[in-house]
Amino acid sequence: MKNIMIARLLTSTATMLVLVPATPALAQQQVPGTTSADPTTDTTPPTDGSTDDIIVTGIRQSLSSAQNIKRNSDAIVDALVAEDIGKFPDNNASEAIARITGVQVTRYADEANGVLIRGLPNVQTTVQGREIFTADGRSVAIQDFPAQALSRVDVYKAVTAQNLEGGIAGLIDVGLRRPFDFKGFELAGAARGVYNTESRKLDPIGSLLVSNRWQTGIGEIGALLNASFTQTRYLNSIRYQGFQDNVPTAQQVLPTSVGRNFTFPQDIGLFYQRGNRQRPSINGSLQWQPSDNLMIYADGLYQGYRNKVANDFFGLSIQSSTTGGSPPPIRNAVLTQDETTLDSFDIDLGIVNGPTKQAGRGRTDTLQGALGARWEVSNAVFTTDLAFTKSTVDNTYYEFQTQMMGPLSLAVRLNAERSVDFVPTGADFTNPASFNVRGLYENRSRATGDQWQWQGNMDLDTGSTLLPKFKFGLRYANRNANSTYGDRYAGLAGLRDPISRVPGVSDGKIIEAGFHGDDVQKFRSWFAPDADILNDRINDVRGYVRDALVRASADAGTRGQWAPERPTLNPLNAFSAREQVFSGYAQVDYAFDLGIPIDGVIGTRMVITRNRLDGTNSLPGAGGTTLLVPIASSQQYTDVLPNISAQLHFTDRLKLRLSRTEALTRPGFNQINPTLTVQQGTIGGNISYTGNGGNPDLQPVRSDNYDASLEYYFSRTGSVSVAGFYREIDGFINSLPQIVNVAPFGNILVYRPTNAGFGKIKGIEAAATTFFDFLPGALRGLGAQANFTYIDGEQTLQSAANFVGGRNTLPGVSKYSFNVIGLYELGPTSIRLAYNYRSANVDGFGAPGVFTTVYSDSVGRLDLSASYNISDNLTFTVDATNLLRTPYHSYVKDSRYPRDVRWEASLLSAGVRFRF
Repeated sequence: MKNIMIARLLTSTATMLVLVPATPALAQQQVPGTTSADPTTDTTPPTDGSTDDIIVTGIRQSLSSAQNIKRNSDAIVDALVAEDIGKFPDNNASEAIARITGVQVTRYADEANGVLIRGLPNVQTTVQGREIFTADGRSVAIQDFPAQALSRVDVYKAVTAQNLEGGIAGLIDVGLRRPFDFKGFELAGAARGVYNTESRKLDPIGSLLVSNRWQTGIGEIGALLNASFTQTRYLNSIRYQGFQDNVPTAQQVLPTSVGRNFTFPQDIGLFYQRGNRQRPSINGSLQWQPSDNLMIYADGLYQGYRNKVANDFFGLSIQSSTTGGSPPPIRNAVLTQDETTLDSFDIDLGIVNGPTKQAGRGRTDTLQGALGARWEVSNAVFTTDLAFTKSTVDNTYYEFQTQMMGPLSLAVRLNAERSVDFVPTGADFTNPASFNVRGLYENRSRATGDQWQWQGNMDLDTGSTLLPKFKFGLRYANRNANSTYGDRYAGLAGLRDPISRVPGVSDGKIIEAGFHGDDVQKFRSWFAPDADILNDRINDVRGYVRDALVRASADAGTRGQWAPERPTLNPLNAFSAREQVFSGYAQVDYAFDLGIPIDGVIGTRMVITRNRLDGTNSLPGAGGTTLLVPIASSQQYTDVLPNISAQLHFTDRLKLRLSRTEALTRPGFNQINPTLTVQQGTIGGNISYTGNGGNPDLQPVRSDNYDASLEYYFSRTGSVSVAGFYREIDGFINSLPQIVNVAPFGNILVYRPTNAGFGKIKGIEAAATTFFDFLPGALRGLGAQANFTYIDGEQTLQSAANFVGGRNTLPGVSKYSFNVIGLYELGPTSIRLAYNYRSANVDGFGAPGVFTTVYSDSVGRLDLSASYNISDNLTFTVDATNLLRTPYHSYVKDSRYPRDVRWEASLLSAGVRFRF
């Protein structure tokens, strides 16, 4: 295999080197780390008389720039470009790219977070062309980029050799501003107030940019500083009924006439996910141009994330007893019309678990600094970029668990507006005396990552009409990643302490109820301690726990866990990694005419990856002891990633784009962690061993990609395109049982990640954009965008020990999705009304109970953005997201068996933008 890859590399590179003549030509302008497309260059021929008096600004300029990026790129790419400084289409980058054809996002906690490109989550992320990541992860959270800081976002669905490898789904490159983007002094900013309809809180969003450039005795110098801040006090209100299961043998069902041939949920409950999320961000840039052919720059970026959690959870088991006895009997059972599940029932639960307060803090700090240059000489352009990135994530989490003081009964309706409605009796939920202390759980984690990366590129204009440009580049990256984790739990239910005995708990209150606009669930609030007791006064609670453990005569091990101020870090949940990546690419542009002009690129990228990881094995020793043994692993693999593309220009407006590429996604550092935990047990009276851990032998997930796109550009802001794509993917990573030889235990069953799956994805995309400039009067300000995506994806898991493989739908992928956007821009008025829809999708496999596959239902969202230019320097803005407030639904098997209903907020905002 290795010889085949090397042969492919040598063949591709030799072919390009032989074909490239050394004839001089003028070099094109290109800043390191950006695409070859110039977003300001309009290559669409003018339409006679159609737009003579239409000023191309705001939305029009944004769409025109994005269209030119797509049209002029060698890769398969879509782009979003800011309408103005501080004005991007949505609140953050991930919200915005959900408008792009082929992109789907998941939403939680009132924002878009997970991003899938053409059905895959394995996305590489860059800033200004440089790799960026969060702590020990492979990529950065795209939602951490506030919209106010962005100038553009490019979404590469298929890359070329000059793009950074690392994402079989594609690459997202975030563009930030530099001082030479402006003609001179710029002072711009924005301030908005955002109202959350679920949490009913008003929060600020603001940004400020200052930039200038000066002619000096040593050349032109520019400086820019941009700062932004966003805050969201969010609330998601969730009522759920658990996974479906058969009636337990020991559970009585009354009346007996309903029989027992049905399923019903294992548990039911309410969950309020609430918190305060903040994102401070600062980026700056210095540029120096000492001569016409040399530009030197220094960039800096800081991204912060703060999340203060204050969740409330109340879950009740209805198929088992929390005290270990027989399940409580079902009374007054009524079946659904098809008699497949319960419609309503009553149940006497007895003493059960009470509500839980969840609290914690999350903090992320990511810094990146870069120094680079661009030098034009004769017929070549040389660029270099050296960057250092450091990222740290610190998390703490607490659960204050309660138990009901007295027995509880429930009246339950299932499938009530797609989930549960229950009414508890037997306790006053507003009275803290109704609850005892059940326990306290806490954990802490810290992950860090840093990286030095350097890249150097050469673009050579050959002067040849057949092979007009040759590109060559080298890159080196040295990455470190570390992760630690520790937790502890104190179970205190046996003491039956009232919660008022815990310091600070009496300062709690009745929690704020959610479900605004949903009147199905009547019971929706209870007394709970304030989250600040755990977030800010946790030492008082820990003092109570230590005293309670003594009173409960807890064993020495448990008391020892709570002796330190914070949980002890567990070496079995830790790793340290170092990874080096050496890569180089060569790529040639070609062009010829066979009756129609044809051009494209042929290239190859070679990547050598070396990594070393250190962890700790846990092995059973003599006499029931456990041995902790340090373990290290190392690995090296080489990948050759060829690409070839062609563009057939039928007219100066109509072209067909064809592309064939290869891509990879490296496994996560946590997945290749060599740590292994071996447990001793018995089977049939004989000693046996099983294990679980990471897999240092994991290979990257690799894909072969085929793309075709027919594109018609009929105006500066008008285009229609239809694209098809096909992906063959090998090496999907899944946690499966494997027989592994572990000394001195021999062959044992180990559960660990493995490259056990392969799959295929195919799909079609269609998109159209235009302004109706031909309409009379005020109607000429109307415009529209629409796109549609069809995706059909599946993965096949190979059989493994104790596991039967098979073919499954790819999780998280909606087969159908579309966007319809109405636009209006004329004079000082700008309006955008956007509807986004995605069909139902598989949420996951392996759920407990009768039905093991979980689905997320289809969902549509309507968002509005409007602005009015009060003057040349001041703009009033209004934005509203999730206007329809359609709740999220999930289910198992089909809609007869619902799970969650999650109510998410509408975000209503108003503010101003200014620019001087």
